[in-house]
Amino acid sequence: MDHTVALAVTEGMLHFELSVAYEALGSAPDEVTGPWYDVTVCGTRAVRFGRFRLEPDHGLDRLRHAGTVIVPGWADVDAAPPAALTDAVRAAHAAGARVASLCTGAFVLAAAGLL
Repeated sequence: MDHTVALAVTEGMLHFELSVAYEALGSAPDEVTGPWYDVTVCGTRAVRFGRFRLEPDHGLDRLRHAGTVIVPGWADVDAAPPAALTDAVRAAHAAGARVASLCTGAFVLAAAGLL
C-alpha cells in the first residue's frame, strides 16, 4: 500500500480542514510501530490563510504520484475551483489514487467530475 498522502492546497481552501488532515496523518501515534503516512502539501504557489502563509512542498502535478489525495474544505462553494486544481485531482484519480475531501472540499471533487 502506498502511504503517501498529498494535501491539495490552493487559494480558497479552508485552513482548519487542512490543519486537521495534516495533524491527523502527519505524525504516527505512539502505539504505531510500523509504517505511517508520508504527508506532503501540494499547490501551485504559497497560499495565505488569514494571517498564515503556507508554502507547498510540491506542485499540484505531484498529486498523481500519491496513494491518497485529500482536498480540504473549499471556502466559497459558489466559486469555481481553479482548473489547475480540478485537473490535478482528476489526473491523480486516473493514476489510481484514492481521492477524498473534507467538508466542502466535495465541491472541488464535483467540479472535477469525480462525484
